[in-house]
Amino acid sequence: RRSSDLGNDRLNYTVGGEVQTLHHLDRRMYLLGYMAKENRLFLIDKEFNVVTFELLLSVLEYKTCVVRGDFETAATILPSIPDDHLNKIARFLEAQGRKEEALAIATDADYKFELAVALGKLEECYKIVLDAESDTKWKQLGDLVLSAGNFKLATECLTRAKDHSALLMLYSCQGDRAGMEALAKDASAAGRTNVA
Repeated sequence: RRSSDLGNDRLNYTVGGEVQTLHHLDRRMYLLGYMAKENRLFLIDKEFNVVTFELLLSVLEYKTCVVRGDFETAATILPSIPDDHLNKIARFLEAQGRKEEALAIATDADYKFELAVALGKLEECYKIVLDAESDTKWKQLGDLVLSAGNFKLATECLTRAKDHSALLMLYSCQGDRAGMEALAKDASAAGRTNVA
């Protein structure tokens, strides 16, 4: 389906009431047809220029099965979907309220982390952050596990995040003298004299 919003043409398709944008078009184009063998959609403009876009039939079939609740058939289709489309499938699953399944197939570390946080899977978050080191993710995970009462893991996460202020609060609340001494050295070396 081609849609025009405020002069911006987009090539869309709809599955289960959710509109998916396949491509933003720079000019008005008209649908010529679809070749399933090539997984290509063909469009033409007024000057008779033909343009093709990839549209995987396996992706459409998978999404249709999910919307219909036929997860058994969807599971048989999933292996035929290329890896570079899995994050799009995961986002579709999330939109359908199936975050667990989305987490299982997502490949992007940032997106997997978001899903794991939303699901409260802190151990999964920890594994993801170990693979893709990031101070901001360590800080976010540290705050999450701290609120869950896991002080040991919170200390590790906040230490990796170099969040001296949060560590100061944590050590002082626990009365951890050794932790405070180590933090004072770390903070001083990092130029955080107010914490040191």
